[in-house]
Amino acid sequence: MRTFVVTLVIICFTTVQMKAQKGYDPSFKAARSENLLQDKNFYLFTAIQNEEAVKQLLMTNSVLKAFKESQDKLLAGSLQQHKENPALLVKTYLFSQKEISQIGDELKNLVQRSAVLQHFIRTNLRPSGAYEAYKELSDADYLEACWNLCAAGINHNLTVYGLGEAPQYATIDSISYDVSSSYYKGALWMWSDRFVKQENDKPALFFENSLNYALALLYMNHRDEASRYEPLILKENAKAAAHVKHTDFDAYLYASILVLGNGPENYRDRLSAVGKLNLQLGVLKYRQKQAPFIIVSGGHAHPFRADYAEAIEMKKELINYYRIPEEHIIIEPHARHTTTNLRNAARLMIAYAMPLKQRSLVITNNLHSAYTGDQRFIERCQEELGYAPARILNRIDATTLEFLPQLEALQQNPMEPLDP
Repeated sequence: MRTFVVTLVIICFTTVQMKAQKGYDPSFKAARSENLLQDKNFYLFTAIQNEEAVKQLLMTNSVLKAFKESQDKLLAGSLQQHKENPALLVKTYLFSQKEISQIGDELKNLVQRSAVLQHFIRTNLRPSGAYEAYKELSDADYLEACWNLCAAGINHNLTVYGLGEAPQYATIDSISYDVSSSYYKGALWMWSDRFVKQENDKPALFFENSLNYALALLYMNHRDEASRYEPLILKENAKAAAHVKHTDFDAYLYASILVLGNGPENYRDRLSAVGKLNLQLGVLKYRQKQAPFIIVSGGHAHPFRADYAEAIEMKKELINYYRIPEEHIIIEPHARHTTTNLRNAARLMIAYAMPLKQRSLVITNNLHSAYTGDQRFIERCQEELGYAPARILNRIDATTLEFLPQLEALQQNPMEPLDP
C-alpha cells in the first residue's frame, strides 16, 4: 500500500511538472546565436544549434540528411548555371510545400521515439515562450507547427528580399534594391557563391543553407530593424526596468500607459502632429497618477526605411518637453502596426515582470482609438498574428481603453521579419 501511495505521488508530481513545462517559464534563459535576427525570427533553429544531442540526432537522421545532401548538390549546380539569372538561384533555397510536409512528418516521427527530442521540447522550446500559441499541442504536433512556421518565414524572406515580391505592407517592408538591376543580381550571386564555397563552418543541419541565405538577404537589404536597440533592458530601458522592481503597483489603478505612435510620412519630421497629440494625451493620464510608467511604441516604420525610431523620439519628447523622469519611460522601438504596438508592449511587460493581472491603458487619438476598440482590430490580430496579444476591456473615454496583456504575445512571427 505504501509503495502504491509513493508511486501515485510521483506520478502526480510528474504530471504537475509537465503541466508547468507546457508553456512559458519566466525563469528560463533562452539560447542565443551570434545573430540576433535569427534568435528573434527563428528561435527553433537557434535552440537546435545550441543543443548538441539534438543537433547530432538531426544531422544523422537519414531523411533529413538526404534532403541536405540533395540541396547541397542543387545549390552547387545552380551557382554554375544561373549566374546571369540569380532569381533561379534564390529559388533553389526555397522549401517546397512537399519538402516542408516531409520534413514535418519526419520530425513528428522522431519526437515519438526520441527521449532527447521530447526533453528538448519540454525544457527549451516550450518554456522559451517563442511558440506560446502552440502550447496546447502534443509534443509531436508542437514541433511540426514550429517547423512549419519557421520554414514559411524563411520562404517569405527569400521571396520578398531575394525575388522582390511585395510583402503585405509593401510601402514600408519591401526590398531596398531594384531586383532587376545588374548590381543586385550580382550581389545575390556573390553571396550565394560565398556560402556554397565556404571552407569553414559549412552548414551541417538540414535548414542551415536556406536559413543562412535568408538572413543574408535581410542583412544585404539593411533590414535589421528587429535587432536595433537590443538588449533594451540593458540600454534604453535599463533605468525603467530597474525601477519596476521597486515600484508599488498597488498604489496605482493601472500598471502602465501605452501610447501608440503615429509615424511621420516625410524624412524631415521626427514626430508627426498627431503623434505629438497622442503623447500629450498619455502625459495627462500619467500626471493624474493613473499609472507609474509610460510605454511609448513605434519603430522605423514610416516613411520607408525611416532614419528614426518613433519610440526613441517620443522618449526624448517626454524627457525634454514634458520633464518626465527617464525611469518612468519604457520604449518599444520595433512595432510597425497597431497589432504589434500591443503585442510588443505586452512582451516588455512580461519580460520586466510587471503585474500582468493589473489593467493597463492604451491611449491614442480618437480615430485610432475607435479602431483599436473595435472588433475589426481583434479580427486583424487573429488574421495576422494568429491570436489576440491583449484583451481589450473597458473604454474610459474617446482616446483611452483598458487592456490586459496575454502570454500569447510572446509567439514569434517570422512572416514579419522586421518585427517578428
